[in-house]
Amino acid sequence: MVGWNKGPLRWPSACLAGVMALALGGAAVAQDTAPAEDAAEPAVVVAMAGFTLVPALDEDGAPLLDEDGNPIILRLPLAESVITPGDAVLYVIALDNQTADIATDLQIGAQVAAEVLLDPHSVIAPEGLAMEWADAEAPETFRPVFEEIEGEIVMVADLETIRTLRLTLPTLDPGATALVEYTVTLR
Repeated sequence: MVGWNKGPLRWPSACLAGVMALALGGAAVAQDTAPAEDAAEPAVVVAMAGFTLVPALDEDGAPLLDEDGNPIILRLPLAESVITPGDAVLYVIALDNQTADIATDLQIGAQVAAEVLLDPHSVIAPEGLAMEWADAEAPETFRPVFEEIEGEIVMVADLETIRTLRLTLPTLDPGATALVEYTVTLR
């Protein structure tokens, strides 16, 4: 897995207006909400989970640290979380290619509510993932979130106006699963 910062089916209604779409070059696509008996043939399955990040605590309430002295962070499912302004929410999207063929040009789209702020540097994704954004003024015009400028990868998106994300994965091998993770902060 490769992250942009080198140093995922539920959306909480209070945080994101969630829409997920997957295009598989015209092939059949199933999402994890479809019953297995309804699936005529294997497909690429998309699943999403959301979490708040909380420090692991010892019996006295002190943060637990890893061997490098960093706090150990636990993922608490959103169903078990209380979210208030300023809180970060981690989303994990899993794409599972259950077909016998290589899936190509997989696109995942998500609507981003004005009440959240995307952290584009939090994206952890497979090599080759393209990340684009659109705003409410031009919802059909997608632009790269990152561009290479003078040999460096630079974030060029207007974080205040992002309303739609489009993530494109060029290929996914048969039987493979790809994970995309990113964080948003509730304003």
